[in-house]
Amino acid sequence: MIVIDETRSQKGQQMKETTDHAQEITEGGQPTALPAGYHGHDRWLLLLAALIGLVGGLATVVFHEGMAFTESLATGHPGSLVTAANDLTPWRRAVTPALGGLVAGVILWWAGRVAKGKKQPDYLEAIAIGDGRQDVRGTLLRSASSLCTIASGGSIGREGAMVQLAAATGSWIGQLSRLRGDQLRLLLACGAAAGFASAYDAAISGAIFIAEVVYGTLMIRRLGPLMVASVTANVTVHQVLGYEPVYDIPPLHVVSLWELPLFLLLGVLLGALAPPFMELLDGARRLAQRLPLNLPLRLALGGLVVGIISVWRPEVWGNGYSVVNGVLHTPWPVLLVLSVLIAKVFATAATSGSGAVGGVFTPTIFVGAMLGLLAGDAAHSLWAGSSLPTVYAVVGMGTFLAATTHAPLMSFLIIFEMTLEYQLVPALMLACLTAYHVSRAIRRKSIYHEALHRGTAIEEESSVAPGQAPV
Repeated sequence: MIVIDETRSQKGQQMKETTDHAQEITEGGQPTALPAGYHGHDRWLLLLAALIGLVGGLATVVFHEGMAFTESLATGHPGSLVTAANDLTPWRRAVTPALGGLVAGVILWWAGRVAKGKKQPDYLEAIAIGDGRQDVRGTLLRSASSLCTIASGGSIGREGAMVQLAAATGSWIGQLSRLRGDQLRLLLACGAAAGFASAYDAAISGAIFIAEVVYGTLMIRRLGPLMVASVTANVTVHQVLGYEPVYDIPPLHVVSLWELPLFLLLGVLLGALAPPFMELLDGARRLAQRLPLNLPLRLALGGLVVGIISVWRPEVWGNGYSVVNGVLHTPWPVLLVLSVLIAKVFATAATSGSGAVGGVFTPTIFVGAMLGLLAGDAAHSLWAGSSLPTVYAVVGMGTFLAATTHAPLMSFLIIFEMTLEYQLVPALMLACLTAYHVSRAIRRKSIYHEALHRGTAIEEESSVAPGQAPV
């Protein structure tokens, strides 16, 4: 049984009722009721979903290659941003994220001028309560801004912009097909699922992410097209074009089912730590809104904070792929893990709070991996026969995701897709569900609550209330 957040459940029920009772007005003025399932023209949505998966997957490839090019321009070291930060002198390490933030802020300011004060909804908001439309120029400018932030060392995920870009392709294809209303929103959602699957090599999780986080339901009429788009994008990017998965997870297994109480405790711990993490991100955003700075200077300040932190701990640069892969293959001292974790949390809060375009999904995985690794070290020191600390790190990745997104099914599935280790399933499911319930008991709102209920930095800047919604 899937436990659904009450707010998302109510919203999903309202949207379902709207869809079930919605009517399309024909040219002759006679209303035609929309079908509730796959009847007649509804099956064309599956073909459009496959096309969106292909185009959306290719859009993420373009963004990925653009990221490599921008990184080489910003740092002179294409590849791992952490390696690039280590190779730079301390003063360049401090200044580079600030300059990147300034350029990113100017691009966002320009996007606001182009939009002329019109509402520019985030893709999550456009799916949940919007009309499913995404502006072409606005999306491209936001993607360019994200490139500048991330390539210069900003502590934020590139997946947010990749999913946004792929989602926009779904909206554009839907508009070209002259669809509107719930059908257009569904194609926008298909694009988002395609982007997620392309970014994480997780075809099933891409569809479940949208269904569970945005819709709050696994209704087949929506889940079918989401699955088609997600699988098509994943096959295109990772099977046909040969892009490697972002996380290189070694073979892992739980030594004994007697360890399940320890994974239950891991769920309690990470579930309790997730609300303070989300409050820190919200607090950083509110603090940035109170500063008497315009958008470019705000993003530059956020980059400067990251740069200063990176003088001490260069591991905070970028989304953290290389660091997570590193701790999964090489033992790290506990104090090093703790210091990198603390530095990363504050660097992410500075970048996200400043209004930078990007995602917090991957930094959340980073935090979960580090917390799990620390818990695994403690368990291993108390019980030498327990599983390796890296097992706890991988389970922690999914557990902290469940605690922050309030989407335990998606969180469990994405880690399972990454590892394909059936032996991890009992521990992973137990920890994810426990963390979800503990986190939600402390804080009702998920990390995506604001993104589902308000717009982006651009529109708020034009309303004299600047800020950025998490992607």
